[in-house]
Amino acid sequence: MDAVQKRRVRLVDIAADAGVSRATASLVIRNVPTVAETTRKRVLKSVKRLGYVYHSGAASLRTQQSNAVGLIVSDITNPFFAEASVAIEERLAAANYVTLLGNTSEDRVKEDRVLKTMREFPAQGILICPALERDASGGASALADRLPIVSFARRAPGLDYAGVDNAQGAELAVEHLYQVGYHRIGFIGGNPNSSAGRERLEGYQRALARSGLQFDPLLVIPSAPTRRGGYDSVQRLLQIEDRPTAALCFNDVVALGVVEGIQLAGLKPGEDFGVIGFNNIPDASYGVPSLTTVDTSPRQLGETAAELLLKRIEQPDSPTRTVILQPRLIVRESCRGRT
Repeated sequence: MDAVQKRRVRLVDIAADAGVSRATASLVIRNVPTVAETTRKRVLKSVKRLGYVYHSGAASLRTQQSNAVGLIVSDITNPFFAEASVAIEERLAAANYVTLLGNTSEDRVKEDRVLKTMREFPAQGILICPALERDASGGASALADRLPIVSFARRAPGLDYAGVDNAQGAELAVEHLYQVGYHRIGFIGGNPNSSAGRERLEGYQRALARSGLQFDPLLVIPSAPTRRGGYDSVQRLLQIEDRPTAALCFNDVVALGVVEGIQLAGLKPGEDFGVIGFNNIPDASYGVPSLTTVDTSPRQLGETAAELLLKRIEQPDSPTRTVILQPRLIVRESCRGRT
């Protein structure tokens, strides 16, 4: 036994120690119920005595199946994705799947590399929020006929999709800003080439028209969906001669950066300049002022995406499904109204 302990314990070692065939030892390790109970106990006793560890990765390669699901997000530092990811992991764990996390940092090349790695593992399915550089996610869409894949938060052609009504959320935000007295409203952050950015911008424009406000392209400032993106963008907006008095931001992280930029300019967020974010991340309620935001229910979105993937794994040939959640406006201090 000392010689065995000096190297990795193999299945053949378990079989020899228990006095059974390698095939029988394998059946016990994989919990196949056809093995006699006395034999099962003898094998498990050998497993414990020798310290055998089942190599699930090697088994996956042999069977071309695993109990793992890939989760690919575009920016794990964004609290929105952190919340959605926790909900996804919990739902998949309840279905006996392990979640493998990949982060692309909005990089298309990295996204392709992560997709390739997860496919080779092999993962039983993949959940993906496509990188902004290629919202259509040609890489993921191209795999749809070979692997169960679901996109969430951003659309990808040919894939099941779990998302939120972004346009409706933007309309709720702009209409609220108008009602509390802000009539020169900008749109800050995001990428208009992404589905989420495009939909939120469309809702912003529709709400302006419905409120009788003129759309001014100078007030639309795309940026990275980051705090720094919001901070830099609002500096540009404040330099415009007929500058805005409020802004709808692509997400809460951008909005928090906008609040910092406004304060640096000597303005009071929520009074001199109204701010509304998107997503309702935990930090939105703790700032000073607290952030008015469009709640996109990231946890519910994650659970919905996971459910879609489980259905796609069970029914690979079923029609493509889309589930759209309805947003709601959470009113806080960052847009109290003009005095």
